Amino acid sequence: MNTELFVDVRRFIAWLKDDYSKLVEFRPITIRPVELASLLEKLEGIYDVPVNRASSSTVLVGTKIGLMNMNDFTEASIVISLPKESNPAEGKISVLSPLGSTLIGRNRGEVIKLCLGNSENMFCIISVDQNP
Repeated sequence: MNTELFVDVRRFIAWLKDDYSKLVEFRPITIRPVELASLLEKLEGIYDVPVNRASSSTVLVGTKIGLMNMNDFTEASIVISLPKESNPAEGKISVLSPLGSTLIGRNRGEVIKLCLGNSENMFCIISVDQNP
């Protein structure tokens, strides 16, 4: 695991914990407080010191993921990033987005369900590259 990215993620976890109450009130965040708490728990479990060994097929921050939309079988490739590096136009999805927070800690082959607006979407994680 990239040491610099590890340090950035640990700082991000600390920021989430310190400013949790402010984040819950911050309306541009698109995930609910319960989802934010779940994300924080997942990140702490993965990035605890000493580092827990995640398998090479586990989605982490900085991971490039291949997804298949199970509704129409289209494929997309995204990278899970910290909020300051996110750029959806470039395929960099924030860990604080509904999709990013759902994918963290999941593994290749898993199917996730995500409600976006009025539609329910199912995606299969078809590839995981922790060193894009």
